[in-house]
Amino acid sequence: MSAAAIRLNDVRHAYGKGPAVLVDVDLEVAPGEIHGLVGADGAGKSTLLSLCIGQLPLQGGEIEVLGRSPADSALRDEIAYMPQGFGLYLDLSVGENLAFFADLHGLPGHEAERRGADLLARTGLRGFEGRRAGALSGGMMQKLALACALVAEPRAMFLDEPTTGVDPLSRRAFWRLLDRVRADGVAILYATANMDEAERCERVSVLEQGRITHQGTPAEMVAAAGAPLVGVSGPGVRARRNAIRDLPGVRLAFPVGPELKVWLAPDREVVGFRRDLETAAPGCAVRPLYPTLNDLVLRDLTVGRAETSHDA
Repeated sequence: MSAAAIRLNDVRHAYGKGPAVLVDVDLEVAPGEIHGLVGADGAGKSTLLSLCIGQLPLQGGEIEVLGRSPADSALRDEIAYMPQGFGLYLDLSVGENLAFFADLHGLPGHEAERRGADLLARTGLRGFEGRRAGALSGGMMQKLALACALVAEPRAMFLDEPTTGVDPLSRRAFWRLLDRVRADGVAILYATANMDEAERCERVSVLEQGRITHQGTPAEMVAAAGAPLVGVSGPGVRARRNAIRDLPGVRLAFPVGPELKVWLAPDREVVGFRRDLETAAPGCAVRPLYPTLNDLVLRDLTVGRAETSHDA
């Protein structure tokens, strides 16, 4: 049995005779860890989660969840899954949804009541037991979905972009709840396209076109960026983007607010770039930036696609 709560080794998948959706995916999630599975729409995130929970048959490689195959029926009461759209019964009340999921897991009445009351308190839904789920706000519906997922007290959770379409305040409240779940030792594989959420995870795997292209802690990934990032500001700087992008050693230039963020080549010094900038865009200023995970992934996705297009 692996020490990891969730382990994927060389996982491959395709639908029918179509192109591969997942290619040689390796990934591990420890107990008490939130692991971000980061990728754009169509990258393969939902397919990977479906394999982990046994909704899809494994075609290649190996998946182990809590030491067992996802196809093991005994695993059902030890894992939880939050799909996109939450999967709640909108015509049932908050209390009825909790009772329904407790019944699905075969909890006796007194235990279902105890867990329901505890989850209502933890999620801030106490007092809303009688409100129909369909009448809840997006943030409250999200909390109810998490409460229903936690009814069985799972040891591993799989969350598929649970905060899509939710306002920032509700998203922060949801993450506070997740931090408590993590503290209980639950392993969480969290699929998201939101880089701000990815930076809250202990570790991250970036999935692009079915392949893991980056993996590690957010800090490790940023530290390994291997190239300078600078901000360029000044009069009309956005209109000068093409001229700046054509300077020697510039890999990527993109607008953010009133300035340009510019990725330089690994061997390009900021001093030399600043000197060239004075000629190409007089009056513009340069400041070194500490890249975020979002900056890094955007750079690699954009540069990678440009190189692929050029090769084609």
